[in-house]
Amino acid sequence: MGVKLRRKMRKKFQYRANSKKKLNEIKRMFNPVIECMPVRKAWNNKKSTPSNMADMGLVFDLDRDVPVQKKNEHTAVKSPKNKRKEKPTEVVQKLEEDVKKRSGKPVEVRLTNAQVEYATTMLDKYGFDYKAMARDPRNYFQDTWKQIRVKIRLFTSNPRYFVPYARERGMLKPENLETQDKEEKIDC
Repeated sequence: MGVKLRRKMRKKFQYRANSKKKLNEIKRMFNPVIECMPVRKAWNNKKSTPSNMADMGLVFDLDRDVPVQKKNEHTAVKSPKNKRKEKPTEVVQKLEEDVKKRSGKPVEVRLTNAQVEYATTMLDKYGFDYKAMARDPRNYFQDTWKQIRVKIRLFTSNPRYFVPYARERGMLKPENLETQDKEEKIDC
């Protein structure tokens, strides 16, 4: 009796469901959009994701391939079973080259005008006394003194924002100004 009921239940059509949308979701699940070009070129749509990753020399399931080391002193750490040293594939070599290229470039943090204004007013008023900044009425977001310290350090570490501030306040030495002007002329 239960089997007949199940068969009847299956025959119902869902009019609300968008079948095209469901089909596209299934396609995306099996054929993911890969933004990394070396991986995209080596990807084989006829294979599963774990086998594709293994063919490329990459790890699909990190938990299975790299065991977690226990912090207990009495237990010995077991090394992974498959300890074979394989030559890196083309995909791995290209990924490593990309990482080397990117590692040389510093990541530039951009600050909004409001953040720059906040940092300049706080520095003008309190110097580097972060605890006083935390008690200031302009601290609208009620940041703690450590959060304010992070914001001020971001501002002072970025020459794009801090150099004009320091020039206006006369904090830069005249010797440094001449060398910076020369560097700016060379860049243009």
